[in-house]
Amino acid sequence: MSYVPIYRVLNGSRLVLDGCDWLVTGVGENAYAVEGVDDGECRSFSFQHIDQAIKDRDCEVVAPKDIEKRDALLRFTGGLEVFEQLSHEQQRDIRYRLAIVLAIDALEAEGEKVTQRSINTGGPLREKLLLKASKIHGSHKFSDPTRKGRVELVFLVPEGRTLKKYHSTYHEFGDKPIVLMEREHMKGNRSRRLSPLKENFIDHVLASRKDPRQVKLAPLLKLAYATFHVPPKEIAAGFKFPSKTTIRARMKAVKKFVEVGGRNGWQYARNRIGAGTSDIRAQYYGEKGQVDQVYLSLFTDTGGTVRAKRIDPEKVPHELEENEICRLWLHLMIDVATRLPLAWIIAKSADADHTEALMRMATRDKTREKIRYGCIKDPAPPVGIMSFEADNGGATRNGPVYGAQLGVGMTVIPARSYHSIDKPHVERIFGTSQWAVLNFLPGYTGSRPGELTDYDPKKSVAITHNEFYGQITRYFVDEYSHEQHLGVGMYGATPWEKMLDITKNYRKVDPPTQRERCLHLGVKVNATTTSNGVKAFNIPFNSTELMNFTGGASRKVTVHLDPDDLRHAYVTVKGSTDIIKVNLTMTVFADLTLEEAIELMEEACRRDPKAQELHDDHLQEVRRRRAQESHFFPNAVSPPSYQNMHDLNRRGSRLAQVPTRPKGVTGPTARAGSLTDRTGVTPAFKVGERSVASNAKPPPKSQTSLPTGKTFTPIKDSKL
Repeated sequence: MSYVPIYRVLNGSRLVLDGCDWLVTGVGENAYAVEGVDDGECRSFSFQHIDQAIKDRDCEVVAPKDIEKRDALLRFTGGLEVFEQLSHEQQRDIRYRLAIVLAIDALEAEGEKVTQRSINTGGPLREKLLLKASKIHGSHKFSDPTRKGRVELVFLVPEGRTLKKYHSTYHEFGDKPIVLMEREHMKGNRSRRLSPLKENFIDHVLASRKDPRQVKLAPLLKLAYATFHVPPKEIAAGFKFPSKTTIRARMKAVKKFVEVGGRNGWQYARNRIGAGTSDIRAQYYGEKGQVDQVYLSLFTDTGGTVRAKRIDPEKVPHELEENEICRLWLHLMIDVATRLPLAWIIAKSADADHTEALMRMATRDKTREKIRYGCIKDPAPPVGIMSFEADNGGATRNGPVYGAQLGVGMTVIPARSYHSIDKPHVERIFGTSQWAVLNFLPGYTGSRPGELTDYDPKKSVAITHNEFYGQITRYFVDEYSHEQHLGVGMYGATPWEKMLDITKNYRKVDPPTQRERCLHLGVKVNATTTSNGVKAFNIPFNSTELMNFTGGASRKVTVHLDPDDLRHAYVTVKGSTDIIKVNLTMTVFADLTLEEAIELMEEACRRDPKAQELHDDHLQEVRRRRAQESHFFPNAVSPPSYQNMHDLNRRGSRLAQVPTRPKGVTGPTARAGSLTDRTGVTPAFKVGERSVASNAKPPPKSQTSLPTGKTFTPIKDSKL
């Protein structure tokens, strides 16, 4: 069954659908054939789609006759269509003329014949017409034209022919009051007064002027006059360059977007005069956090005094040195739904470590800062951030930061660099804090180079890094969070009121996970376990799980430490899936941060040079005395000490000799067992000959027989 359309859409109608203009070129059995007015694209829309779009007020249908009337109206008025497009004086005159036109309609409805002659000056209906028009208008401010004196009335009624012209024109264009306007702006010669070559010269000058170097018009024209090529035909015709006044008039007609973008850069124009946004991007606390960094327009130092020294750029440390003057970076994270500042830190640079510190501060309690810097109100409570939005700066676009964000469950939303419209909420607070805080502090540099002409910010430094951090902390906690906010979706409420309203009526705050926070946002240290646990930054940790895992042996592990909470840490090992929780075994560090603990250890190890020299002399003296009393070491100046060492070397070299077995000598031999026989038996071989009986077996001996040869008496007394 075919669908029957509800609304009448004629062939030739114009459809305004999805932000595009479509011209209906045909009506089929089930769809409309349309053609794009701007690009000429041919498509077809079903009857159901158009009917539903009309019901949803997403489609506007303009009939062909209405299109023709509108085009005729625009041609008559010179492009004006709405009554409110006119000036106040023009609107006032139209109201008087409209009252006269309505009065003519009223007279004709009463049966009067209104002609040009009858409503002329002195005509029979003139007075009646003006009286009725004054009643319709509500005032008696109509007067006939005069040539003498000065008429103080507001509107001078023209003659009858002009009044009838108003009447006919009004009804010809469908009772549109705007057609009763004065069309003085359409008078004159509409043809171009300048030749095409002059127009080309003006375009050349205007295009050359659109340069970020912002050249002046007068010297630019001098060079343009000298370099612009004029053909001989134009020279023979008496060509003259356009005047400076004409070019300035054309300059004023250039759109502001083109003017600012060409002379200040498109990045600047996009951020300064580009279209903004009015969308509510977050609805509950912790849903979206926006992060950005700004190079503060303020010089600070650590001691409040000005000092200078030569430094090596390759060896300069990253930490702030004592009495060092510098400009700092302010890292800031705010909650989009409530505009509450979640975290803020100052640093000498903008890198990944400070971004991780910013995320740690947003997910922890900030009572420590409140007490240290004397805040009256409570800071923003810790919250688990769902999405993290930042630009493509080096401090946020890197592997460690992305890995930490994904590890704690954040959704990373990268914004475009140098596009303030992508994160306007955090951009706004930078300007507010500059004019509210930085502008009143000594060492302020101004918002741009050269703004403060007779003020040297470096010589005016009188505030330390810690003092400035206290200033900005008190501002974010006590002032900005409790100040009326007129941003999109705030409706005049303060950020703190908005947070309480959301948690009460919408949803509660998502708590941060301490384990994931420590594993992914904490500091990682490679260490080796011992029988006493493991140390990170010389701070001991241990637990029963760690001892059972290592068995007291030495193993290489990674310690995940939360710099803001040293009570617990986590240990991971390569090749193992276990994540072992360890506890702090030195309770003196339980209420300190990592920075405070390291500073405490450095303070304990730091020694006075003079006292150090005295203590070292005393220690050397008592050690010398103990060594002499032990008689373990010989006297170093005595010769026997050297001789003893020589003797030890000689005895040691003797032990290094390896004995060898001498080779056998070929010569006369005797029968086994007859070597000591002295009976005088002649040997059975000659000298130099091999013994024949050497291989013969000796005769067996009796067990009771005595050895032959000489016998010896046993030794009973010692010879010693």
